[in-house]
Amino acid sequence: MIEPKADAALAELPGYLLRRAASVMMAEFADRLTPLDLRISELTVLFVAGTGEEMTSSEIGQTVDIKRANMPKLLDGLEQQGLIRREPLDGRRIAIIVTDKGQTRLSAARKVIEQFEADLLETVPPKHREHLVPALDALRSYRSER
Repeated sequence: MIEPKADAALAELPGYLLRRAASVMMAEFADRLTPLDLRISELTVLFVAGTGEEMTSSEIGQTVDIKRANMPKLLDGLEQQGLIRREPLDGRRIAIIVTDKGQTRLSAARKVIEQFEADLLETVPPKHREHLVPALDALRSYRSER
């Protein structure tokens, strides 16, 4: 257990608070995805691949910041579940396509996302809600601007 004095000191550090908030939020979101038999990383790939654009695994990985070495196992799992298929584009490029089964699962996941996002925003005081997403977006680009 964190001592009150230490907790107070940490509570003044925005980076620490962001990490803790992200940890709590991701755990809750993962729990909500369990009935759909999806992990967050799998949903993220389905979400991006389901945009309708023909994207390769490396393009998807770059978009959602998944390391290249982790993509084959992730895609193999989605393919084994029948949620995606791989289609040759040109030369060595292979598109990741969401199957009908994947679209059905993605549709159910979107409902979970909508409810989760609504619940998440509800925890933020009303006067801060309109500023939350722009503030998080500014922080997201912090590293790329340095």
